Amino acid sequence: MFEYTLDNKPEIRDKKGNTIIDLVQPLFNKNSTGVADYMIRRVGNKKFAMRPDLVSFAMYGDTDKTEYILKFSGISNPFTLNDDDVLKIPNDQEVYGMMAVNHGETEVSLSKMREA
Repeated sequence: MFEYTLDNKPEIRDKKGNTIIDLVQPLFNKNSTGVADYMIRRVGNKKFAMRPDLVSFAMYGDTDKTEYILKFSGISNPFTLNDDDVLKIPNDQEVYGMMAVNHGETEVSLSKMREA
């Protein structure tokens, strides 16, 4: 469900061999200017409270885009989603094109960190 924001974050090994998950790795391309095509929706139903995956399924037909909704709505903790929250639902194709992982930026920044 969190393929880009959590599940596939890069791992870094420090000089002592400890593995560190890079949680600050940006999700979006540094040159992205934002999404022009999006909808504003009120959650509006108690069954969606704390369930952004269900919101994603209702809007996109799958749960793979849950993190798009969370990121663009400024929600860092999915369990804080309430039935009266207002969400920004981006156009999935536009968001996909903005993601850093689709432009090789993740590997570039990882190699810079390894060199340091």
